[in-house]
Amino acid sequence: MTTPTQTQDSQTRILDAAEKVFADYGFKGASLRQIVEEAKANLATVYYHFGSKEGLMETVFKRRFGPIHEEHFQMLRRLEEEYKGGAIPVEKILEAMLTPPLRMATTPGKGETIMRLIGRVVTDPNPQVQELLRRQHRDVRTAYLNAFQRSVPRLPKADLLWRFEFCWGAFVFVLCNPSGIEKFTDGMCKPGDADAFLGQMVAAFSAGLRAPAVSKPDRPAKRGAQRRSA
Repeated sequence: MTTPTQTQDSQTRILDAAEKVFADYGFKGASLRQIVEEAKANLATVYYHFGSKEGLMETVFKRRFGPIHEEHFQMLRRLEEEYKGGAIPVEKILEAMLTPPLRMATTPGKGETIMRLIGRVVTDPNPQVQELLRRQHRDVRTAYLNAFQRSVPRLPKADLLWRFEFCWGAFVFVLCNPSGIEKFTDGMCKPGDADAFLGQMVAAFSAGLRAPAVSKPDRPAKRGAQRRSA
């Protein structure tokens, strides 16, 4: 008879293996056969616990990104309390946004796989992966965009969105190939140095968020629209 502990161990082995295989090959390129070989499990166990490859990927997301999102909200709530609902310095918002995934990506032992997994899923063009990522990240994205908008209110919404995407794009680029970054920079830039990584990101993108607008100013809402939304 299988005990609860054995069941938990089996699920953990499968999830650990799935993380590695998804990080290496992406969702489309990964096969359940590769995952069960890595986990020393069998296909029946995967189907029993997760239902399908899609279900397995969703559980991998929840296991790794669920705690990140919760920490995102906690850090933003603390900032909102500290600044009493007023504008928060963009440096503080960037630190709160980037610290949770960076901390997880530099976790000893699992850090390299997690870094590659984050980079892989964010850049994976597969529609299922992108939809899953969108659902997982939607609330956090909205909360942080609102915080930035309060801090740089004169920046047009289009510019804010561009710069927000640039920030995540740069972050993921480094996560995708940390050894390449170190090699290309002759060892001067070490993505494994979380403090240096975070400091450079905050310095670059706080300046970027305060840079002059490129887009035309946002049009004020029409009075009729304001009355209807009231």
